[in-house]
Amino acid sequence: MSFGELNIAWGWICMPLGIISGSILSMWSFDGPLKMPKGYEHYDNLPRRLIRLAHVALFMLPLINIVYGQHLDSVPLSDATKVMGSYCMIVLMIGTPLFLILASFKLWFKYLNIIPIISGFLGMGIMAWGQWSILSN
Repeated sequence: MSFGELNIAWGWICMPLGIISGSILSMWSFDGPLKMPKGYEHYDNLPRRLIRLAHVALFMLPLINIVYGQHLDSVPLSDATKVMGSYCMIVLMIGTPLFLILASFKLWFKYLNIIPIISGFLGMGIMAWGQWSILSN
């Protein structure tokens, strides 16, 4: 198994969650069949904005992970560094929408979002370092 396969697999596994979250949001919106939960009634309510942001993250972060996984094996870095980058990006992909959804119910969860954000920054830094190594040779 290559290092990037894990990111590609998890990216495709998580992608349907974006569709599911969008389906739920559409049932609440535009006079849909479900009544909007309390606190989510208005388009600009913070809980609803957090849910919408999580919905976008459930599409984009899996896509980023798939692209990351496609390039991870080509960078001239150690195996341990590639594994760390792979895991960091998976933590970003799962943690960010999870904490955004939880924050829509209990706002203090937004502070835990720093964990996947730092993880993603580290994962992206590893890829950038690997790409820089390719360019500098």
